Amino acid sequence: MVPVGVLPDGQMEVPRDTDAVGWYRPGANPGDRGNAVMAGHVDSKTGPAVFYKLNKLKKGDIILIRLNGGFTRAFSVKKAVIYRRDRAPMEQIFGPTGDVNLNLITCTGTFDKTKGTHQERLVIYAGLKAAHEIKNRVPPL
Repeated sequence: MVPVGVLPDGQMEVPRDTDAVGWYRPGANPGDRGNAVMAGHVDSKTGPAVFYKLNKLKKGDIILIRLNGGFTRAFSVKKAVIYRRDRAPMEQIFGPTGDVNLNLITCTGTFDKTKGTHQERLVIYAGLKAAHEIKNRVPPL
């Protein structure tokens, strides 16, 4: 996991390494109040990337995030939504909230060669779970 920021065009930066997950540093820390946002590539020119199986997550699945210092935070998937690249609800994904959320983003849909990106975005919305609430674990993505 690597910290990322904002590109000159206002979009969230993503890691160059297709096996790395980018954590949106201007947003919340995972496990803190707010929307912690992470993005990763779905694929690369050579094959699957870090979020290749992100579309397999479903409501109730558990996502474990290991933080510096060895702390682990567990999040439960609330929903998965696909948006057109230019119509994602930025305020809902990145905006302030009183809840403790984790939002994971990757590309999906058809790759547009002229724009150099996929036409859609998959967003996984998840909320913090207490340790005693975890009944099942999801294999690593």
